[in-house]
Amino acid sequence: MLKHFLVVIIAIAAFGFLYGIYNYNVEIESNACQMTYMFAPPQFSRINFDANAKFPHYGLYYYNEGRMPIDVHTTEFKGAPVIFVPGNGGSYKQVRSMASVALTKARDSATGIHLDYYTIDYNEELSALYGDYLERQTLFLKTCMKIVLKLYKNTEHVGKIVLIGHSMGAVISQAVLRDPEFAEYINTIISISSPINKPILILDEKIDTFYKSINKNVSVCRSSLKLNKNSNFCCATCNRLLLSNHTNHVGHYLKNVLLITIGGGNRDLLVPPAFTMSKFSDIHAMTMSIPKVWLSCDHLSVVWCLQLVQVINRYMFDISASDKQTFVYFIKDRRRREQTALNHFVKSNEMQLKEIDIEQEGKHNSVWREDTLKVFSKAFKEGSRSNFIQLIPLRKHKKHTKLYIDVTQLEFGDFLFGCTVKPNVNENLFCQNKVSLSHHFQLLPSMKNKMRSVAILDINNLKNTYVNWTHVGLFARASRKPKLYNIDIHNPAERNIVFKLPRWSTFQKIILVNETKQGTLYYKLSILGVEETFPTIELRIVPLSCMGDLNSIIIKMCIPWAPGFTKYQIIRDPSAEVFYVNVPVSSPIGYNSSMNPISLEIYLDPLCRYQISYKFSIVTTMSRVAQQFLHWLPSHLTAVILIILKNQISQLHEESSTKGVRPYYGYFQYASLYLITGCRVLSKFLTQRDGNESGRGLSIYPAVIIHSTAIVLSILLVFSVWTIVILNAYGLSKLINWFLLKSVLLPIADTFPILFAAFMISLAIKTCGAVALTVTCVLYLLLISNAYSDYLENWLFKTAVSLHAKVWSIYEKRNRSNTTTDTSSDITNLMSLIRCDGMDNFSFHISLFILITIMAGLNSMTFVAWVKDRSIISRGSDPSLLPTAVVISSLSVLWHLKAPKKIFSFRIGYKIASLLIYMGAAACIIYCQEALYKLNYVIAGTFVLITALELLGQAYKKYS
Repeated sequence: MLKHFLVVIIAIAAFGFLYGIYNYNVEIESNACQMTYMFAPPQFSRINFDANAKFPHYGLYYYNEGRMPIDVHTTEFKGAPVIFVPGNGGSYKQVRSMASVALTKARDSATGIHLDYYTIDYNEELSALYGDYLERQTLFLKTCMKIVLKLYKNTEHVGKIVLIGHSMGAVISQAVLRDPEFAEYINTIISISSPINKPILILDEKIDTFYKSINKNVSVCRSSLKLNKNSNFCCATCNRLLLSNHTNHVGHYLKNVLLITIGGGNRDLLVPPAFTMSKFSDIHAMTMSIPKVWLSCDHLSVVWCLQLVQVINRYMFDISASDKQTFVYFIKDRRRREQTALNHFVKSNEMQLKEIDIEQEGKHNSVWREDTLKVFSKAFKEGSRSNFIQLIPLRKHKKHTKLYIDVTQLEFGDFLFGCTVKPNVNENLFCQNKVSLSHHFQLLPSMKNKMRSVAILDINNLKNTYVNWTHVGLFARASRKPKLYNIDIHNPAERNIVFKLPRWSTFQKIILVNETKQGTLYYKLSILGVEETFPTIELRIVPLSCMGDLNSIIIKMCIPWAPGFTKYQIIRDPSAEVFYVNVPVSSPIGYNSSMNPISLEIYLDPLCRYQISYKFSIVTTMSRVAQQFLHWLPSHLTAVILIILKNQISQLHEESSTKGVRPYYGYFQYASLYLITGCRVLSKFLTQRDGNESGRGLSIYPAVIIHSTAIVLSILLVFSVWTIVILNAYGLSKLINWFLLKSVLLPIADTFPILFAAFMISLAIKTCGAVALTVTCVLYLLLISNAYSDYLENWLFKTAVSLHAKVWSIYEKRNRSNTTTDTSSDITNLMSLIRCDGMDNFSFHISLFILITIMAGLNSMTFVAWVKDRSIISRGSDPSLLPTAVVISSLSVLWHLKAPKKIFSFRIGYKIASLLIYMGAAACIIYCQEALYKLNYVIAGTFVLITALELLGQAYKKYS
């Protein structure tokens, strides 16, 4: 019963994971970014300097527009310098949109402020996948910073540069902070969609070392964000908490460097949101929460998305100043830069409305109106010719203590206030003890350029703070622009709903609000139990009836333990669209989520009635598991193959002779799932959590899903290999002959394995380890195919002999009925000749072949780097060289010994080897899920162990 249950679990988990991969690549929201247009041809003027000879494949360019390129060595530069650093596989031409918008803004500016954009050409190197590029790119960036500053030698003010890093470019920019000499040249670093927190894939040790070097060196002079069980970043004043983390000591060289990190959001499938925030960030924001952006950007569109590009340039223009000689420079005042960054990336300062003298303004050309209704609205479709003052009494509704004000097209002259309202001699109303409440307004995402502003006031708090107040008022200045405001006074107990994350097995819809009342503007949902990054809730807000056209709904989600990850989303078609609730980072260990739950604020259309419901979204949950844990698959696949190999080795002392011929032998198994539980326990004692990582440990679900997928993938792989083997045995080898592999190298590998190993290791040294591994995989597959072809011929011959013996015995029995022969023993003796020694033990060799294939895949980026630049391996060490040499040497010995040899008396050796291989499988899961490069050493160690086992076994047989 347990066996069947586990098989079903494996099948369901693997199917769900594979469908999740499909879903998160296909079912993504549409791109709402506006294009950036240029009005003149772009020009990239190369800056030549002496260090170009040291970096022949790199370049530094100055961006300008026009039909004639400029000579950068004779031009006087007066703008504030900005260097764009491209990322993984990025082009220096990606600066076009940001630089073009800056040029257009400078032409329209009367202040003379302008920016000089420079961009770096890294030859589109894949720096996220091959670590040897990183230090080289960092050194070139330092050189470029010096060269750029030399262009401004005629002014004393220009001494600071703004670095804009996209993708890995931001990691390179942050790496400059390790050097005090060059950190002094940096004013601000803006990171855009960058894995600045930790690497996406750790395919070689140099990537891991590079990130650790940044953390170690920068931590000395800059503190990191620390979370505790009571951290709550959803309060109105909590956005500034990150700003206190900029330095440990006032005198340190990093105290004036501002680090702003920006994440792309749901559309960025390459860099998940959790990776985009550095623990050294002063300000972090997702594009969905940046004022006037309000949308998600994919990994490439984030550099040309007009809405975001404009915000970044506005920030840089606002922190710029000019001297008497009209040289533009970035200001040094850190507090001003912090406040400017907050205004642009976190909370727009446009809601700081002008304060109005109500006593004077209300006397002339003003209409006063008082409404005692709980829900009402007022529309000025063609504007208002006179000032309009809406008064809302505070003491009419005792149970309804929340006042919600929603204004469309709020203008600078409008004003929200509280006061004591009294009639004058003429029985006209006037206001005393007026206090501004305009700071409560917050900007919401809007469509069709209709700015929507909301304010939520606590009536009880206002009455207790201002005892004499009688009213809250909204002053709307006379204007020709259309304007609409809605008022909703409600009981917070009716609008605040708390619910928990449903179980994975819960698929039915759960209704929170069956039908909202007409005029309802606001609901707040608090969600408990969503503490990991992959569980997802599907929230539906379905319109039941509307009194007019269906308008959009706005949802704001805030995660209390994740600063900067506030999410806004516009639901344009509520009847068809859904809102997915999940978190980008796990909550800290011991976090009190019941006191600080995830909050959803829903801003509704007052003309409609809605039904609000939710359910657990298994499809989106599997998509997030696939997106966040896909890189675990190689380590779990290696663990599964090692366990299969362990089972195959443990059976070598048995007398069974034909199991190894079966194509599926050992692969249909579920026992490796038990390894997951043991590894979870062991990892708590064997691994040390980084002190900067405050997230809780993961549940068992992702590991089970990934491991189940690895089991299914191992079965698919073995059948794919067998298909190739059979096709090759029946004629595909003729195609290989065209490349002289089978006619030249294959006989060498079959006859002189040690010579073959020397040749392959020489190839690895001359080129790279991945090339040698790839060639070894091809030749190994051909060897297996040849062995299978020979086996088929022998099997057919021996089967014919057996059949002939059986027919002959029947014939003899009929002719000599008195003679008795033991035909069954004869057939058994003949069939016993069909053994599975050496290359005929196909399942064993296919397991080794799959391990080498995995290793070749892990080192494929080394091959790509070698193809792009043949000299890179000579300049830096090949991370795959040592494991490759070990694997090829061990494999050649195994071929020479015609392993595996079945030594039935060597049972203890097989048991010890099986135990050690099982420990290797555990090491794959404990140590290699994130650090994939460590799999090279586990696989190499496995080959050494198997080789030692064969040598000891044959020595034991010889001398026993």
